[in-house]
Amino acid sequence: MAYRIIKGTVSIDRKSPDGDTLSFHIDNHEEWIWPKTQYGRFPKFNSKYQANIRFEAIDALEIHFTVQNVYPQITVKQPLDLAKNARDRLLDLCGFDRSTITENDRHRISDPLKQKMPVTLAYNGIDPFGRLIGFVFTEDMGFDVSDKKPTVLLSVEDIKKSVNAKLLKEGLVYPTFYGGLYPVLRNALIQLTQDAKRQPNGIWARHQNEFIFDRKPDIKQFENFVMMPKLFRRLTTHIGMNGAISNFRNYLRKSNDMVVDTRDVRLTDFSSFVRTEEINNNEYKLWLSHEAEELVFVKG
Repeated sequence: MAYRIIKGTVSIDRKSPDGDTLSFHIDNHEEWIWPKTQYGRFPKFNSKYQANIRFEAIDALEIHFTVQNVYPQITVKQPLDLAKNARDRLLDLCGFDRSTITENDRHRISDPLKQKMPVTLAYNGIDPFGRLIGFVFTEDMGFDVSDKKPTVLLSVEDIKKSVNAKLLKEGLVYPTFYGGLYPVLRNALIQLTQDAKRQPNGIWARHQNEFIFDRKPDIKQFENFVMMPKLFRRLTTHIGMNGAISNFRNYLRKSNDMVVDTRDVRLTDFSSFVRTEEINNNEYKLWLSHEAEELVFVKG
């Protein structure tokens, strides 16, 4: 899929960035005309014409995840040291000076310098939350675009220069692929992931693919484990809605997370890769049958 190129700035003051999301302001936004996207979506801008970027192909550990469809509101997190490592490295790669910033207990950042760092965004979609999905570059890539040629085809060499790829290479984020990413680009990112696993760096030193839980565990228990963020979000949502490990797969089947299994070459749903087994009267083992890089989600 071709990518549209937009130049702008990213900022962090009064924001709550994590390792795969940043606030983005478009240069010359008054002149920008948004094309219709695949699902008829448009980016969600605030009054300052800022929208969030969701970094393509990566998923960082959650610093603050609000469990959906639960009242009163529940907010959970994954291991904060690793989650913040990814966020801080993201800010470093984008050129922010972190020496003067502060963070409150809700992980909102105050940046007295009001820094705005220039970036180039190559995007190819909008997610359900109105975030631009794309690769972020901090150097001038020399992309040749015009009104008559508004898109570019990214090469493997291009994406390796992206902030996205650098975070994968350093083992700070999980690979999470969607159908809009060309296989040749995905394969290059898989290679970076597998290289990081062999080190192992960052998350891969503590990553778990198998867990033992009570049938109805305390939701805060999940904060201790380093797992694929998409699994974490689905699991905490299910338990927060008074679900149990024993019926988690049934919950996933109803969520309609369609996935291409690149190992066995089949189209199925996320529940097909989650296994649960009762090991005694009240304890269950839960595990994933595939690695994160073997899965391609059909849509975000």
